[in-house]
Amino acid sequence: MLILKNARLIPELTEDWSSESGDIVIEDGVIREIKAAGTAEGGEAYDMAGKTVMPGMIEAHLHLDLSGMNTFEENVQPDAYRTMRAVRLAQDNLRMGYTTVRDVGDRNNIIISVARAFDEGMVCGPTVLPSGKIISPTEAGNEFFGDMYLEADSPDEFRKAVRKQYQAGAAWIKIMGTGAVMNPGAEPGAAIIREEELKAACDMAAFVNRPVSVHCHGSEGIKMCIRCGVRTIEHSSIMDDECIRMYTGTDQSFMIPTLSAPFSFVEFPHLVPSFMTEKAKKVVALLTEGMIAAREAGIKMGWGTDAGVYEGSHGNGIYEHRLRVNKIGFTPLECLIQATKNNSEILCIDDKVGTVAAGKQADLIVIDGKPDEDIEDITKVDAVFKKGMLVRV
Repeated sequence: MLILKNARLIPELTEDWSSESGDIVIEDGVIREIKAAGTAEGGEAYDMAGKTVMPGMIEAHLHLDLSGMNTFEENVQPDAYRTMRAVRLAQDNLRMGYTTVRDVGDRNNIIISVARAFDEGMVCGPTVLPSGKIISPTEAGNEFFGDMYLEADSPDEFRKAVRKQYQAGAAWIKIMGTGAVMNPGAEPGAAIIREEELKAACDMAAFVNRPVSVHCHGSEGIKMCIRCGVRTIEHSSIMDDECIRMYTGTDQSFMIPTLSAPFSFVEFPHLVPSFMTEKAKKVVALLTEGMIAAREAGIKMGWGTDAGVYEGSHGNGIYEHRLRVNKIGFTPLECLIQATKNNSEILCIDDKVGTVAAGKQADLIVIDGKPDEDIEDITKVDAVFKKGMLVRV
């Protein structure tokens, strides 16, 4: 048994507990109970006085098979090398408090095997929810990322592609719905999939019990996704008033904004090809406007960074937090809720993680500060517990 004594707790992230302090009792990787501060006895104890204990954060959109290096060089690296690098990048995320990550696209399905190795305890790492290859219509620029795309061009081909990814072991089905900032020749706001194709894919994914994630920048693509019951709409960059209304009217589809990628392409143009920066410039203003509108409308949203698309992005979630606080106007607490409680509910894993609660997995981070008051404190990671095991101190 392990006891985290005298912990500062965030009530909004702690279930059935209203006090701002308490003792967390952990046994067999699970939170057994929360008791009044200083009252729990027995087992190994850590004094958390002056430190915040909160649920491990959930990174809902990253690419462990991408490291931000030159894409063409990355494409030709052997799978074995990229697999080992992916393990290291996953551990970088874990050390910074991201105890669960969702990988939304890799070459040759290698992250599916990485996720399995973590689950089986072969090596220490976060819980990984992998999608493997991205299912995409034949589109300009697909070749830019080598073997990352599984192309399909009709409802039947999309059904087959979903089955292929299910067979490979994907936990999520990832689909390209609009053009991308990172694919040369593609137009980010333009839909590239027909609605009957997306509907066929969603129906088949439901049949094999896999949720669907769709890359989608443009407003018409977003509306199509909501109509088809897509679970997570990635980026959701260009939204009109109808998009906002449709989001507020559904409890089936959720936006996973990723401000980090387009903002970083503009702020650090030397790190990416020039075409990415030019396209990002067109997206940033519209993304900011849409996010402010979404916040004002009270839309429930998740949290992701698109880590992997530029150098040094893995584990660098503070950049996304800063953008949401400083550019959009979210409070630090709202950001933490998005990266924990919201993400767990949106990704359908809230029975295991996302809040500090009796019966949930002991995925916890210890912060030497008050990140719910000052978002900069989220970088002051003092310890990380994964299933009750101390993985960073």
